[in-house]
Amino acid sequence: MANLGIDFCGVHFKNPVAAASAEPTLNAANMKKCIDAGAGSVIAKTMTDSSAMRELTTRAKWRFLNEKHEVCHGKVPRAFSLYSRSGLALETPKEFMKEIRETVKYAEQNDAVVIGSIGSTDIDGWVDLGKQMEDGGVPLIELNFGCPHPKLMPGVRTGMNVGQDFNYASEITNAVANAVKVPIIIKVTPQVTDLVQFSGMLKDAGAGAVTLTNRFIGFVPDIETGKPLIYGKAGIGGPWVKPLTLRWINEVRTAFGNDLPITGTNGAYDWRDIVMFIMSGASVVQICSAVMCYGYEWLGKQVSGLEKFMDEKGYATIDDMLGIATDAAIEYSQMPPEKARVNEEICKDCGMCLKACFSDAMQQGDGHVYVNQDNCVGCGGCLSVCPVDGSIEISPNK
Repeated sequence: MANLGIDFCGVHFKNPVAAASAEPTLNAANMKKCIDAGAGSVIAKTMTDSSAMRELTTRAKWRFLNEKHEVCHGKVPRAFSLYSRSGLALETPKEFMKEIRETVKYAEQNDAVVIGSIGSTDIDGWVDLGKQMEDGGVPLIELNFGCPHPKLMPGVRTGMNVGQDFNYASEITNAVANAVKVPIIIKVTPQVTDLVQFSGMLKDAGAGAVTLTNRFIGFVPDIETGKPLIYGKAGIGGPWVKPLTLRWINEVRTAFGNDLPITGTNGAYDWRDIVMFIMSGASVVQICSAVMCYGYEWLGKQVSGLEKFMDEKGYATIDDMLGIATDAAIEYSQMPPEKARVNEEICKDCGMCLKACFSDAMQQGDGHVYVNQDNCVGCGGCLSVCPVDGSIEISPNK
């Protein structure tokens, strides 16, 4: 049986599945449900000294959107979007630390890890919140430099407003890293130009790991009413964004290897996605949107699915999969020349490949579709639209 355990920043996790910092980890009661469901770790809702960000959570709103970006009613498709307005932890730091201590004690009894999350409005506040979290017994602290909601709150400098200022974010990182003994993780926003550069700066400032990435800011009109959904701009993420998140995990993994551990979030829906995150380079994979849609038991199902996959494929440990897709990636210039080939015995001559070919390689003649090899560049468009499995293959040019 596969060993799902992982060592991350000197802390052992029984499995890489984490409940991300959001409503499912809003308080001790919620975090206990995540632990009971089988999550290896929980990242607490971000504790803050910003009264504006606490108050915003009292008016939280979210919608699950379908592929047309319309509100789902009943069945939620796999590639849904989570469109939301929310804030940070409801309680003051003094009150929220009671929730943390209670959860830490419960996690210790159930072989789980609690990761604290903090967000302040000035450097002294970041340091103070970090010290409180450390005193509360958490082995890791995540600094939330990615929350999209403060960007929509004039005058509130936390979350994304910090993460888009690399120098200020590095200054905060250094101050907190020097003030606490436990490793710190920086959760970044994807809405910057270069997360590799930023990750390197954070590492140099004392970060033990990075979380890639928080959500984007979006805007969705309701064409029936002419008004925006949930009153205006909001944070947007969900399974659809996975390739964008994996791109940054790939690039940061390529740049720093095992010297800068990664937790991945924003786009992981099920165990298949967890595998993709791990193969791209994330040791711990955070899930949020799917839990908000399907409930806490979703976490345990993905742990089981991951274990089954590893057993079937012969992966003995998470480390056997960690970063293997990133390690196998090659540059554009290194790609081998390929050509399409048609299996005339099973081809149905539906003509779909003819419509998808823009190099005039797929041609019709003598009752069958065939490939003009001189024109074919091996793009694979024909393969993607062909409805008959095995009818078209893309293989190295010989």
